[in-house]
Amino acid sequence: MAALPTTSKTVRSVCPYCGVGCGIVMQVEDNLIVNVSGDKQHPSNFGRLCTKGSTCGQAVVNSGRMEHAFMRQERNLSPVRVAIDQAIDATASRLCSIIDEHGPDAVALYVSGQMSLEAQYLANKLTKGFIRSSHIESNSRLCMASAGSGYKQSLGADGPPGSYSDFEHSDVFVVIGANMADCHPILFLRLLNRVKAGAKLIVIDPRRTATADKASLYLQIAPGTDLALLNSLLHVLVKNGHTDPAFIAEFTEGWEVMPSFLEDYSPEKVAAITGLSAADIRQTAQWIGEAENWMSCWTMGLNQSVQGTWHTNALCNLHLATGAICRPGSGPFSLTGQPNAMGGREMGYMGPGLPGQRSALVAEDRAFIERIWALQPGSLRSEGGDGTVALFEAMAAGEVKACWIICTNPVASAPNRKTVIEALQKAELVITQDAYLDTETNRYADILLPGALWAEAEGVMINSERNLTLMQQAVTPPGDTLADWKIIARVACAMGYSEAFSYNSASEIFEEIKRCWNPKTGYDIRGASYERLREQPLQWPIADSDAATRNPLRYLNNDTSQTLKLAADGSQPALVFATDSGKAQFFARPHLRPAELPDENFPLILNTGRLQHQWHTLTKTGKVPTLNKLNPGPFVEIHPSDATRLAISERDGVEIRSRHGVAVLPALISDRVRPGNCFAPFHWNDVFGEQLAINAVTSDAIDPVSLQPAFKFCAVSLQAVSRAPSPQGTTVSEELAPMQTNAFARLLNLDTPAQLQLSAAEELYMQGYLLGLRSLEGRVSGVPTLPASAPLTENKRLLLDGMLAGLFSRQTAGLDMPSHALQLLSAAPAEVIAPQWLVLWASQTGNSEDLAETCTQRLRSKGQRVRMMAMDDAKLEDLCGAAGVLLVTSTFGDGEPPDNAASFWASLENAEAQALASSRYSVLALGDSSYDQFCGFGRKLDERLAALGGECLHARQECEPDYQQAAEQWLEKICIALPSGPIAAVEKTSNLLPTPIESSRYNRHNPLITRLLENRILNSQGAQKETRHIVFDLGDHDFPYQAGDALGVWPSNCPEQVNALLKALQLDGDCSVELKEQTPMTLRMALEEHLEIVRITPQQLQWVCERSASPLLEELLQGGDQAELKDWLWGRQLLDLLLEFPIPLNSDELLSLLKPLQPRLYSISSSPKAHPNQVHITVSTVRYQHQNKQRGGVCSTFLADRAEGRGARIFLQRSAHFRPPQDPQLPLIMIGPGTGIAPFRAFLQERQAQGGSGKNWLFFGEQRAVSDFYYHDELRTWQRSGLLSRLDTAFSRDQAEKIYVQQRILEEGALLWSWLQQGASVCVCGDAARMAKDVDAALKKIVQVHGKMSSGAATLYVSGMSKERRYLRDVY
Repeated sequence: MAALPTTSKTVRSVCPYCGVGCGIVMQVEDNLIVNVSGDKQHPSNFGRLCTKGSTCGQAVVNSGRMEHAFMRQERNLSPVRVAIDQAIDATASRLCSIIDEHGPDAVALYVSGQMSLEAQYLANKLTKGFIRSSHIESNSRLCMASAGSGYKQSLGADGPPGSYSDFEHSDVFVVIGANMADCHPILFLRLLNRVKAGAKLIVIDPRRTATADKASLYLQIAPGTDLALLNSLLHVLVKNGHTDPAFIAEFTEGWEVMPSFLEDYSPEKVAAITGLSAADIRQTAQWIGEAENWMSCWTMGLNQSVQGTWHTNALCNLHLATGAICRPGSGPFSLTGQPNAMGGREMGYMGPGLPGQRSALVAEDRAFIERIWALQPGSLRSEGGDGTVALFEAMAAGEVKACWIICTNPVASAPNRKTVIEALQKAELVITQDAYLDTETNRYADILLPGALWAEAEGVMINSERNLTLMQQAVTPPGDTLADWKIIARVACAMGYSEAFSYNSASEIFEEIKRCWNPKTGYDIRGASYERLREQPLQWPIADSDAATRNPLRYLNNDTSQTLKLAADGSQPALVFATDSGKAQFFARPHLRPAELPDENFPLILNTGRLQHQWHTLTKTGKVPTLNKLNPGPFVEIHPSDATRLAISERDGVEIRSRHGVAVLPALISDRVRPGNCFAPFHWNDVFGEQLAINAVTSDAIDPVSLQPAFKFCAVSLQAVSRAPSPQGTTVSEELAPMQTNAFARLLNLDTPAQLQLSAAEELYMQGYLLGLRSLEGRVSGVPTLPASAPLTENKRLLLDGMLAGLFSRQTAGLDMPSHALQLLSAAPAEVIAPQWLVLWASQTGNSEDLAETCTQRLRSKGQRVRMMAMDDAKLEDLCGAAGVLLVTSTFGDGEPPDNAASFWASLENAEAQALASSRYSVLALGDSSYDQFCGFGRKLDERLAALGGECLHARQECEPDYQQAAEQWLEKICIALPSGPIAAVEKTSNLLPTPIESSRYNRHNPLITRLLENRILNSQGAQKETRHIVFDLGDHDFPYQAGDALGVWPSNCPEQVNALLKALQLDGDCSVELKEQTPMTLRMALEEHLEIVRITPQQLQWVCERSASPLLEELLQGGDQAELKDWLWGRQLLDLLLEFPIPLNSDELLSLLKPLQPRLYSISSSPKAHPNQVHITVSTVRYQHQNKQRGGVCSTFLADRAEGRGARIFLQRSAHFRPPQDPQLPLIMIGPGTGIAPFRAFLQERQAQGGSGKNWLFFGEQRAVSDFYYHDELRTWQRSGLLSRLDTAFSRDQAEKIYVQQRILEEGALLWSWLQQGASVCVCGDAARMAKDVDAALKKIVQVHGKMSSGAATLYVSGMSKERRYLRDVY
C-alpha cells in the first residue's frame, strides 16, 4: 500500500486569546496544526508567545468540538443531531415567528469579542438594520465598556490614542487594575525591557500580583478607592507645578473647575481612604511629573466598577494635565481582554453603536449607515439597549423571548449568573453558536449551531493598538461547521434579507466595512485590503493603499483620516480630538463608595480575575494538557490572618457566600491579598464540577454610564465546609511536614518528581482500581498494592506501589520512625536545608555527561551539595531554588538541542518574563568550529537564560572537540569564587550516591590498540555504496561495552594525501616539529597521525582569502550566502584549496592552521553477550571524486584500506540511555535505515541472549534490496525463529517513487499505535538531518490520528515517551 503524500504548509495568523494580538505562524500537515510559533515579523510580539499562544493549535482538533448542528425537541429532552441546513432554517423561521408575534425587541443577540470583524459587523447589521431590535449586546460589556465610555467622554472617541511602540519610549509606567504579567504577558515583556533600560514601574492593585512583584513602587490599594488616589495624584501634580499649562490651554476644555475640586484630595486625606501612605502617593506623583514621557495601563481592575467610566476620565485627566498624550511614549492605554474586542467596539456591537465608531443616537450617523445598508431613511431606531445585565433581566421577566448567543458563555461569565440561568430557562427560544459542544450555556439551548474556529476560516482581528491582522484559514473545519459570518448571513437570508446578506466571502464583507470611515473620530481602514493583509498587519488610521503600515498616533490634525480643523485665528492645531469642539475634556469625578459594602453578615471583599495559563471559561484552554498542568484548578486566596481567624487551613473546601449566591472552592492561604480581602479566578464552572462558578457570587451592580458590572467588589462571607484530605490512618497533626518530606527527598537525591504517563489502557485499568479503593469494601486497613497481572510495565508498577505506600502506610499512634533515620533527618539542618548546586547536561554522545560528572565531583570536593541530572529531568523551579546551575551541553544538528534537552528548551521558550530572576548559572558549550552552528545550542541556551532574568556566574565557555583544557579553566574559575565549607553531612553519612556504571580503562586519551578480525563488504555486486562490517579483537582486555554504546576510532590520514600536501606546499616531511603535549616528531608523522588535513575550516578559508586576495573567496565569505558557500566547499578538501589558491606557507604556519585530528564514533553492532571477546561496527565508506581526483572520508577509508594491516586505536563511548528495554518482556520498535541498523543488530543479539518474550519490530531501508540489504541472512533467521516479530523494509530505488522508512511507519500506524499501547519502546538510529525529523513527525502523526488526540496532546505524548526512556534516538 502506497503511503499518502504529506501536504505541508505554513500559515500566518493571529493568536485567538487576549487583545495583545500576537502574530503566529502555524505549521500545517495533512490538515492538522502540528506546530505554532511566534511570527517574528509581527509588530505586536516580534516572535514572542506566551504559553496560551504557543499551545493555541491544540484546542482546534479537540474531541469536544461541536461538529454538527443539534436541536432539542423539548426543553426536558437531550438535543439530537440534525443537518446544518435544517438547523439554519429552524433558526430563521422561529425567529421570524417570534418577531411577528411579539415585535422586534422580543429578539436579542449576545455576541463576542472573539468573533471576526466581519461576523461582528453582520450581527449588528442584522439586529439593528433588519430585525430592527435594540437588543444586541456583547461580552465586551463585561470587560471594556467603561474604558470605551470614558474615552468617548474625555477624548471624543473610543480606543487608546497611542500604540505599543510607546512602550519603547516611556520613562514611567503606571499599571493600575491590571495584572499584565499574567494577562498580557508579551506586552509586559516589552514594558520590562524598558524598565531594564531605566524606566520606573508603578503598580497599583489590591492584590500583590506577578506584575506587582516587578514594580519599582507597589501601592497595595484598598479595593474601590482608585478614584480617590487618581484625584490625589493630580492634586500633587498641581501643587508641584508639574502640569503643562500651554497644552491645557490649546487642546483641552474644563480645566477651570479642577484646581478647586482637587483640594479635597490631599495625600494625607486620601491615604486614610486608600490604606496607602501619603509618601507613596507623593512619590508616584513626583515620578509622573518629572517624567518626559509616561504611560498608564489599565484593564478590568478599573473597568469592572460602578465608577469604571470615571476611572478612565480620571486617568485621561492626568495625561491631559501633563500634556503626556498623542506623542511617542505617552498616553492612557487601556488593555483589551479579547482578540477582537476592539474591532467589535468599532463595529458598534453593544448599546446604540453603529459601524465606524458611530451611534444610533446621532441622526447623521443613522443616515450614513442607512445609505451603506441600502435602508429607507428613518429605518434605524434612535436608541440602544440597556446593557448585558438589563438584557437578561428583561429575558427573565418575559420581555425578550429569543436570544441568539454567539461565541460566548454567559452562564459562566456573567455576574450574579442565576439571573442568566433564569432568563434562558424563561425564554421561548435559545440559540447558541459555538465551536464546542459541552459548555455551561449550551446546556440551555434549543438550537445549537456549529461555528468554525479561528484557524478554520478567514477574517480580520483588531487588537488593542488598532492593528488589523488577517486570520488566514489553515485547516478545513470539521463536519458541518461554518464560519460565524457565514452562519449569520445564511440565517439572515433564510429570514428574507437575502439582498443584503448574500456574501460570497469574508473579504467581500470587509470591503463593505471599509465604507464606514468616520472623519470625525479618525476611524479609517480604507487603505486596508485582504491582499495587503496577507502580506503584513496594518494599523489604522490608514487612508489609502499607499499609506504607511504603522500609524501609531491618533488625533493628528493632518487632513488625512480626520476632517481638518482650523483655529479661530486660521492656524492649524497639531491635535484635534473627536469631541464637538475638537478639544479634550476634563471631568471632575468625585470618589464614591462601592454599590455594596461589607457588613456583619458579609464582612470580606471578594475580587475575581484571570490566571496566566487559562482564559475565560476554559472552553479552549481547558482542553490543553500543558496549560492544565500549569494552572490545574480553582481556589480562593485568603490572607493568613483571615484564615487563622476563620479556622481555615490550606486546601480546605471554603464556602464563599454573598447576597447573590454561593460557591465552594479550595483555600489557598497567601499574603498576596490584603487582610479582609479574598481573590478567586473565574475560569472554572459547571463543566468542571459543582459549585465552582464564582460568578454565582459576584455583584451585578453596574456603572450607570458604561452599564458594565462591578465584578471586582463583592461583599462575602467565608466558611470552611470540608477539611483538606488527609492520608488514611492519620490526623492532620500526624502528617509528615513538608520540610521533613522535602529533606528526605533530598537525602535520596529524588527531589525531582518522577514523570508518570499512562497509556489509554493503563488509565482505564487505574480508573477501575480507583473505583475499588472508593468502594465500601475497599475501605480496609493496610497498604493497597497493584497485582502482578496489572497491565503496567514493571517500572510503572513499582512507582505506583511506592505512591500507594506513601499515601497509606501510616501509624495510627504517630510516626514510628527508626532513631537513626530521625538522626539523619535532624543532622546538620543547615546543610540539608541549604540550596544545592545543580549540574545539568545534554548530549547525543555522552561527552557532556562525562564533563557534568567532573563538575559534580569538583563542586563536592569544595564542600558543596550538588545534584546532577539530564536537562529534560529538570524544571524551572529547580533552577530557581539552586545555589547555582552549571549547564554542560553539546549542539545537535542545525543549532538544535540534543534529544535529552528538547523538553527543557521548550519550557525555557515558553517561560514567563523573569522566570529565572532568582537563578545563577553558567554554560559550558561543546562543539566543533568546523561546522556552521558552532556551539549553537549552548549560545541559545545562554541567551535565553539571561533573557529570563538569570544572573550569569561566569561567561559562557565554548569548546572545540579537544575541550579538556578550556573546560578545566572554566570550572576552575567557578570554583575559585565558591565559599569554603564542610561537605554536607548527608553526603558523608548516607552513602546514597548512585553506583557508577562499570567503566573501561580505555578512553579517548588511552585507547586500546588492537587488530581487525574481519573487514567485509556488506553490499552485493552493482551497489552504489560501500558498507563494511568490521570486527575488532578484544582478547582478554577489559572493555565492558553494552548494546547501545558507541565505539571511538582514532584514524590516521592517508599517506598519499599527506605526500600530496607536502608536495603542494614544497615542505620537507622529515623536518622535526613539536605539537602541544607531544614529543618532537617529523612533520610527516604529525600530518598522518595527529592533525586534521582534510576538512576546510572557516579559519583556513579566511587565512587563504586574505593572503591570496581572491575576489571569489572574498565574495563567498562576505556575501552572506551560506548556501552558496556550502555548495562551493562541497567535495573540496584542504589540499584542493591550496592547489586552487597557491600561497607560500612554511611548516609553522601550516601547523598553526591545522586542528587536532579527532576520533570518529560508530554505533556498536554487536552484543557482548553474543560476542564477548569482540566488538563490531557497521561503516559506510565515503569515497568520491572531485575534479577527477579521488577523495574519501578520513576514518572510513582508514578502516577500509589500512587498518587491517596496521591495527587500530579504539575506545568505548558510553551511551547515556540508548539501550533496549530493561524488561525483555516489553515490545521494541527499531527504526534504522542504512548503517542505522548497527545498534539494532546488537539489540536483537542482546534480546536473544536474554530469552525474553518481548516482541521486536525492525524498520530498515536502503537503496536497493538486491545489493543493499545489510545482514539479510541474520535478519531472516531471526524472523524464522520468532525473535524478530516484524521486518518492514523501504528500498528507495526499487520503484519509480522513492519510498523511505517514515512512509512505512505511517502505513503501519494502527498497528504501531497498538504496540505503543502495550508499552513498546521506540528506538531510532541514523541520519539526523532528515530521516530522524521525518520519523519523529510520523510518530507524532500516528499518535494523533490513531490515539485520537490533538496535535499538541500527541506532541506531549511523544515527549512523555522520551522522558520515560521509551523513545530513544542515536542520530548523527
